[in-house]
Amino acid sequence: MAGVSVLFSLNYIISKIGLHAFNPLTFAWLRIAASALIINVLFRERNAATLAPGDGWRIAGFAILGVVINQTLFLAGLAFTSAHVASILITTIPVFALGAAIVIGRERATAAKAGGIALAAAGALLVVGGEGFAGTTKSLVGDLLIIGNSLAYALYLVASKPAMARISARRVIARMFAVGTVVMLPIAAWPMMHESWSAIPPRAWLALALVIAGPTVAAYLMNAWALKYADSSVVAAYTYLQPVFTVTLAAIFLHEQIRPIVILAAVMIFAGVYISGRPAPAATREMAVPGNPD
Repeated sequence: MAGVSVLFSLNYIISKIGLHAFNPLTFAWLRIAASALIINVLFRERNAATLAPGDGWRIAGFAILGVVINQTLFLAGLAFTSAHVASILITTIPVFALGAAIVIGRERATAAKAGGIALAAAGALLVVGGEGFAGTTKSLVGDLLIIGNSLAYALYLVASKPAMARISARRVIARMFAVGTVVMLPIAAWPMMHESWSAIPPRAWLALALVIAGPTVAAYLMNAWALKYADSSVVAAYTYLQPVFTVTLAAIFLHEQIRPIVILAAVMIFAGVYISGRPAPAATREMAVPGNPD
């Protein structure tokens, strides 16, 4: 998961470079389609067992959440806002994952968890409000898209965990990207038809290739494998590392400057995620075990 965090951090920087030339929807579809081809050809599991009834539809749902909505909102949001702000807002994923787990009964609601969720949410709203008060409507829209991306990815983490424990991670990811390629095509068709392909520089194509190889193919396979052996909230918590790497890389390669309000919001979000993710006392955990579907 530490390796996944490094790859996802590089994703902000490399994608930002590619988005200077590509339409975000074009970039997203090319990323998904090429990743689907690579995963299904090079990493496809041979002689795999037959999927259980309903698994096909479940994986299609995972594809819509974890690939189509996730990638579309992320790249569109990143095109409008700065890389370091996007990486900080992404840390709301554990909060969304915890909230979803509480709603479906996998986690028990406590005062600490509710307070942590509220504090992290306040931090996210501070970032969004700060963008709005600064008069940068474009960044405000980008921030909202990143928050939507975080929600979609958190729901994917929680929803896919039981399936990841039963089915090969490679098989689930391969099917997800194949489905995502088909579902995403009508969404990206219009911008691709109007893309200035001849004007796209080699640097942007290289950025696309690097994003496909690292933050997509490698990171998704590693993330799916980790889901099989760790709780979804633990996997999501590794997003803590992303802002640390991304802020440093964004300052070096993109020359982004961090505003004080963003630092304050980051502290609030980190504190909220930490408080909500702390282990419950032993007595509370023992009481919660019978109601845990896992």
